[in-house]
Amino acid sequence: LYTSRYGEPPSRSPPTTTTGGEPWKVCVNVHSFRAAELNVKTRDGFVEVSGKHEEKQEEGGIVTKNFTKKIQIPAEVDPLTVFASLSPEGVLIIEARQTPPYYLFSSESSQGGDTREEGQEEAMAPEAPEAPVL
Repeated sequence: LYTSRYGEPPSRSPPTTTTGGEPWKVCVNVHSFRAAELNVKTRDGFVEVSGKHEEKQEEGGIVTKNFTKKIQIPAEVDPLTVFASLSPEGVLIIEARQTPPYYLFSSESSQGGDTREEGQEEAMAPEAPEAPVL
């Protein structure tokens, strides 16, 4: 299949991810591809990474390597913030910001009483935890 000349194919390198309030990050080993040979796009909740590399052989033939990898974007990640960079070591780093939690606050004063009509519900997301007082 692949010799040590080409190393491990990118599709066999498990992506690494980080979560938990930090930016979402996925690393893909693409060391045998140049930046111009790579394409990264978002589509239908996935990041799609593809690459195509051609080498002319001394015998007159051409060796072509290509791959496509689809990585699902987690629900808490904003797909509009996805960007990619290629490290000097040949690691494609794909990052995006997590969507911040949202909170709906009433514009009514807390002293004015409840002005909702009967049967009307007020939509509220969970309250944000208070910051500790130091």
